[in-house]
Amino acid sequence: MNTAVYTRSMSDKHPHEEGAPDERLAELLASKSEVVRATYLAVHALVRDVLPDVRWSTDLVDLATGYGAHQYGYGGWGMAALMPHARWVSLVFMRATDLDDATGILEGAGKNVRHVKLRSLEEQEARREALRGLIKQAARLNAA
Repeated sequence: MNTAVYTRSMSDKHPHEEGAPDERLAELLASKSEVVRATYLAVHALVRDVLPDVRWSTDLVDLATGYGAHQYGYGGWGMAALMPHARWVSLVFMRATDLDDATGILEGAGKNVRHVKLRSLEEQEARREALRGLIKQAARLNAA
């Protein structure tokens, strides 16, 4: 039984689905390559493994999944967002400049936001422990 709740973002052009199950996410990602789809689902599973009680919301247009979100739009994604691109997946951390990135996997030069690009399941697996650490830190910051 699909118990997803549909909500609207700041714009009616970007409806969201709350707590979409893996099967639904795979369906939404059908237009992406198998590598991008599999990597996205693996990173999503990792976030849920690290934070079993995390809430997530998926933008039905750009397929970004926000974690710890309570509102949408600028500054409202919560702690992190998972975004599929043509050849990679980005796990974006909203307060990344406050994170201890001991392994140096964060990319970007924004005032607060940084991301980790993942181009394959192998790359995701190689960075698994570093990602786990960043996710835990981001969750602590989001709770504060």
